[in-house]
Amino acid sequence: MRLAAVLGHPVAHSRSPALHNAAYRALGIDATYVAIDVPPASLEQALGGIAALGFMGVNITVPHKEAALRACDEVDEVARLCCAVNTIVVDAGGRLAGYNTDVEGFRRSVEETLGRVPPRAVVLGAGGAARAVTLALAQAGATVRVVARNVEKARHLHDLGAYDVLPWRAESLEPTDLLVDATSIGLGAESEAAAPPLPLDALPDGALVASLVYHREPALLAAARARGLRTLDGAGMLVHQAAAAFTLMTGRPAPLEIMRAAFGTSPAS
Repeated sequence: MRLAAVLGHPVAHSRSPALHNAAYRALGIDATYVAIDVPPASLEQALGGIAALGFMGVNITVPHKEAALRACDEVDEVARLCCAVNTIVVDAGGRLAGYNTDVEGFRRSVEETLGRVPPRAVVLGAGGAARAVTLALAQAGATVRVVARNVEKARHLHDLGAYDVLPWRAESLEPTDLLVDATSIGLGAESEAAAPPLPLDALPDGALVASLVYHREPALLAAARARGLRTLDGAGMLVHQAAAAFTLMTGRPAPLEIMRAAFGTSPAS
């Protein structure tokens, strides 16, 4: 039996094991996928262990994506541009090859919901998730503006296709077709204020408000839904990035609908 895993801290909420194990069963692959909580100080040791134990690969989640990039023997162009790795494949020689499937996952999720990537987008945040979202939208032809608490930290997003970087204030939230919260604000209820990160009054009625969080409804999506706006959580992105990671690890086309059913979502949910 081959092994695979998702490494994060915390990681108990991850749905990745359900998605990958359902895909293994559907295709008759003798493998199992588990979630492993790895504190930041132990990541390098853990990555050394996956090669020694014969893992076919791992997914990487918060807070390890940037550190994982530095630990890989080689990385693909998308991971290099994002400065983040979310999928590692172990080759026959035990070398670690890093990839970023978040970019593809987010783009496909938006396309499923809207039928296309909209022409105007605003991304909240300046970290690894914001890099992946900005690159995905810019590569699809959108005009992307980034709104960040630390404008200087966010200026590197110009290199990924951001048209402008603006300070974190209500005036920066110009009318847009797509607003994406790529911050960590919504990850846990204890870290989130009752109000959304920025007021949504400037958004037109047809705008889509998206979050990368999939295990709970953050305040931003609740406020958008109350205003009658379309919303998109992180479920679609998770399924599509998992499907891409599955193919990288196994060399087999991913059974997307099986993985979607394992999560319990539909394309337009």
